[in-house]
Amino acid sequence: MRIYRSQDKDSIIQMIDSIYKEYGDFIYLEGYDRDLLDIENNYFSNGKFWVETVNDDDSKIIGSIAVKKELDIENTALMKRFYLLPEYRGLGLAKKMHNTAIDWCKQNQIRKLHLWSDTRFTRAHSFYQKNGYKQGETIDRYDGGMPYQEYYFMKLL
Repeated sequence: MRIYRSQDKDSIIQMIDSIYKEYGDFIYLEGYDRDLLDIENNYFSNGKFWVETVNDDDSKIIGSIAVKKELDIENTALMKRFYLLPEYRGLGLAKKMHNTAIDWCKQNQIRKLHLWSDTRFTRAHSFYQKNGYKQGETIDRYDGGMPYQEYYFMKLL
């Protein structure tokens, strides 16, 4: 796993779009997914963005995870963009990626990590629960693309 580089942007967008397509959805860069058009400004001033790559090809992105400090909530961060291509799931990579984000949070005095996850991502929800997240409310969303629902998850570090 390594830190995001600007040349990764298109590969990340393609990877996330392919994962959305598993659920009959698509990436919506004009709405919910517009943060991906400028990862540096959206994540690096108060957070971090990592990519998981194939060992023998540092340019083949197979996963991502990001965290951002919540500027209006002390010692709290939001986890975003936690994705892994299906053929790499179940190999321990998600745990490794998650641990990297948790380590960054601890180094930056983050005591609470939270996230929103599409209700259709049931495998992810199982991962969160196994890793100490508590599930909270469900919210209806509409970003101009298509309506969807998300669950709230929170973990104290």
